[in-house]
Amino acid sequence: MLTNILNILRKQDVMKEVESKIKEMLDLSHSLYVASSGALLERYPVDFDLYAKDRKINLLVVEVRRKVVEHLSISEPHMVGGELVYLKVITDIERIGDYSKNILDLSKLLTKPLPDTRYLRKFRELYPMVDEFFPMAEKALFQDDQEAANQVLEDHMVVNETCEGITAELLRDAQVCGEEGIALALTARYFKRVSSHLKNVASSAVNPYSQIGYFKRPEVPEDNK
Repeated sequence: MLTNILNILRKQDVMKEVESKIKEMLDLSHSLYVASSGALLERYPVDFDLYAKDRKINLLVVEVRRKVVEHLSISEPHMVGGELVYLKVITDIERIGDYSKNILDLSKLLTKPLPDTRYLRKFRELYPMVDEFFPMAEKALFQDDQEAANQVLEDHMVVNETCEGITAELLRDAQVCGEEGIALALTARYFKRVSSHLKNVASSAVNPYSQIGYFKRPEVPEDNK
């Protein structure tokens, strides 16, 4: 269904431009996630103005909203559908930029690198998993790739459970406190939120508009209940 709607919209120049801007937003947010995670987990230097890229994402949100609203004002009622999806996902992409910025801010606040403990190793395992969500979410959104969408939704559950598990462990770990404990807890939250917003973007390919962002589980046949 989403593919049919988007194919119609793409024939119109304004929606082609909207799609291009949303792809640019995804690329920018991806670069922010990669750079900020590298700074926090590996102490890699960030060789570009991450905050300027975040501001660029915010400007693109405004541009997309304006163009979509203008398009809606001249569209036939039965044509409305894909535009609402776009308005929803740009908010999620904007939030990915915000949380990536939070990750970089956290790395700058640390007085020393995070120690090489089981917690840091878990985040190093989660990082590439979330990194893969970006191209898969783009395929789900623009190519109606339901396999990619379902993969993101399923893998997000792993990220979510791992981050919640880390938080629970930290609460019981008397050996971790102060700066290290706060930093690890915040890292768990930020990784979880980046993953969650990418899950929201991907879910647009498999869920109706009213359920975008939710994990839609298969219906259970009456005979099996």
